[in-house]
Amino acid sequence: MQQGEHLLRHAPWRKAFEAELLTFPAAKHDDQVDALGLVGQLLDKMIRGTARKPEAKAPRDSWTQLFDRQDLGVADWCIA
Repeated sequence: MQQGEHLLRHAPWRKAFEAELLTFPAAKHDDQVDALGLVGQLLDKMIRGTARKPEAKAPRDSWTQLFDRQDLGVADWCIA
């Protein structure tokens, strides 16, 4: 398999698998979709996700607060 490829490109079962996924839930057969859903649930239980931590803002010194005037186009006391 190439990087980024999750299904074997020339697998003999690929077309039937894709057709079943694309026609779910209206299709007559859904065994492969059910199995894929169970694998997803198993992975969800095995591997816990982590929430992204918000980026910490840099502390602002007194000069930055004094000269932080967006209405004047000055955002840094070094520029003022």
